[in-house]
Amino acid sequence: MDGLLIEFDANTGVRAGGINPNDPKLQCYGWQDLESTPAKEVRVIEDDRDIEQYEGIQGVTVLRGKPEIKQAILSICKDRYTVENEPLFLEHLRQKNIKLDDYEGWDPREILKDLKQNKKVIGIRKQSPREL
Repeated sequence: MDGLLIEFDANTGVRAGGINPNDPKLQCYGWQDLESTPAKEVRVIEDDRDIEQYEGIQGVTVLRGKPEIKQAILSICKDRYTVENEPLFLEHLRQKNIKLDDYEGWDPREILKDLKQNKKVIGIRKQSPREL
């Protein structure tokens, strides 16, 4: 199993090397980092095409084997934390006397992570990248 780490313009959708995002044998499964510039994604090659055609293309990294694909996924896809149950979340913040103002200057993505992992606030969902 091989794959590609592809840079692309998140505004236009244009992939490095002119790679077609609609190619049915280049599957992404949501492994994208849309916050970086350029955006990045990992795609798994699901047919027997010659991967040498992607070698040397600026913005495209050939990933050989599952270990390299997994490493690329982990490098661009971080765990995400979202409020799953807002009333429960807000009530638990109130009960624990936690004020979101105490997180001034924090990266918004890190606030929910800290609240779930360290403060044990409920109503927060951890989403991990889909496994290979």
